[in-house]
Amino acid sequence: MKRRTLLGITSASMVSLTGCLGATEYTITDVQTEATTPLDISVAIVEPDAVIEHPAQLAFTVTNKQEEPIEIRNTGIWPFGLLELVPSLDTQDAGPGTILWTDRYEESRYVDAETRQNYGVESTPLVRTLDPDETVEETYDVHGDDVIQTGTMYVRGRFEPPILEYTTEHTEGWNSFSPEITVEIAGQSLI
Repeated sequence: MKRRTLLGITSASMVSLTGCLGATEYTITDVQTEATTPLDISVAIVEPDAVIEHPAQLAFTVTNKQEEPIEIRNTGIWPFGLLELVPSLDTQDAGPGTILWTDRYEESRYVDAETRQNYGVESTPLVRTLDPDETVEETYDVHGDDVIQTGTMYVRGRFEPPILEYTTEHTEGWNSFSPEITVEIAGQSLI
C-alpha cells in the first residue's frame, strides 16, 4: 500500500510540473528613458520578475513640465494607449512585439481585448488635458510567456510608433511624443 501511495504522489507531482518544464522566467534588469519635450516621462520597475506565478510590472508616468495645460491624445486608453516592447526602433525591422498589458484594456470601450494575443483598438481619439505639474501614471504587466527575446527592447505604441500626441494653445497641430525608452530583459530557464 505504501508503494502505491508513493507512486501516486510521485505521478501527481510530475503532472503538476509539466506546465513548468521548458518555461523561461525573465527579469527586467534596467529601464532608461530619454525625451526632450514639454512632457517628462519616467518608467519605474515595480516588479522585476516575470515568473510563472506573476508578471513583471512597469509603471509609466508622464508629467506636464510647462506652466500651461497640455492636451494629450491617444487611442484605446488614456494617456499611453496600447504599448509594446520591440527589438528595434526601426518600424521596418521591429516585427511583432511583446504587448505590455493592463486590465484597463479589457475595461475600455475603445479596446477590443479578448486575450493578450487577440486584441484591437478603435481609432477614436481620446483627448484630455494635463494641467501644469500634473502627473498621471499607468502600470503595465510584462508576461513571461509573451516575451519574444532577451536583451535590449524598446517601448513604442502598439499600432502607431508614438506613445502619444500632445498640443498646447501655442502650438499648431499635434506633436508626436516618441521618447526612447529601453528595457533590458534577462532570461533564466527553469530546467
